[in-house]
Amino acid sequence: MALIDKAIYKIFSDCLKLTKGDSCLVLIDQFTRELGHLLFDRAKRNTVDVALLEIKPLTPRSPEPPPKVVNMMKQMSVVLSFTSRSLIHSNAVKQVCYNRSRVLFLTPLPEEFLARSINTNFEYIDKKSRRLADLFSIGRRIHLTTSGGTDIIIPIARHKGLANTGIVNEPGMFCVLPSGEACVTPDRNGTKGVLVIDGSIPSIGILKEHIIIKVKNGYAYKISGGKEVEKLRKILRPFGKKSRNIAEFGIGTNPNAVLSGISIEDEKVLGTAHIALGNPEFEGGSLKGNLHLDLVMQKPTVKIDGHTILENGKLVV
Repeated sequence: MALIDKAIYKIFSDCLKLTKGDSCLVLIDQFTRELGHLLFDRAKRNTVDVALLEIKPLTPRSPEPPPKVVNMMKQMSVVLSFTSRSLIHSNAVKQVCYNRSRVLFLTPLPEEFLARSINTNFEYIDKKSRRLADLFSIGRRIHLTTSGGTDIIIPIARHKGLANTGIVNEPGMFCVLPSGEACVTPDRNGTKGVLVIDGSIPSIGILKEHIIIKVKNGYAYKISGGKEVEKLRKILRPFGKKSRNIAEFGIGTNPNAVLSGISIEDEKVLGTAHIALGNPEFEGGSLKGNLHLDLVMQKPTVKIDGHTILENGKLVV
């Protein structure tokens, strides 16, 4: 079995737990059509009630699917959303999950990346992500360090940890593939210290030189480093101060993900840590804005309230 075929099989067997009693909608657009049809063909083997629906590609000006599409999604017990622009933050998905449908979002990536990150151990990801999310929920303070010079305090006392396991086996659940992450939104205005980014940054890719970010009162106030610093500044500049808000802390839990320069995979790499700049709304916060930039660090050490949970990139919980 080709790796992408095996990955598609795991989507329906390991992630969606699709059965003959389920009804399933595979939602695609013109840019995801080819792989979308393969997903539809596999879904037909798992359930007798399956539909394939191609919609017009969504845009920033038109981010919601038509009402008829939303109604169809609500009628299904399972929705596999594979569109070029994700529906994950749409009002439509809130309605669909409230209606007790379970939804899995598949990120359009080259087949090589999808096959690698999905042909993984979802039981391991589920166990570790949930464990870390629970520790975030009961913890008060994260201390993140790296050998490269990162040393930062992140208060989290008023926030719940979240786990992206890739498994959606209960009504109303949703997850994203590639999966493998536990994250938490920091307390507003509390994060302070120094970040040394040595992994990757969206729209820049894998860093050739470290980028140093100084943080106080929950905001990055000084960014320095090599030639790639100006690229980061250019990304942040249009959004003003809100782009420098410390929006999220997360730990990767996917043993098959590798640092590739593509953020959606990089932040899932087992044993990495990431800090997001910008809008915390993606992770349950409330600050308005439309930037969420995940900065990935390799081989971090993480302590919660003095207890080590990650040491030099190795989970110890």
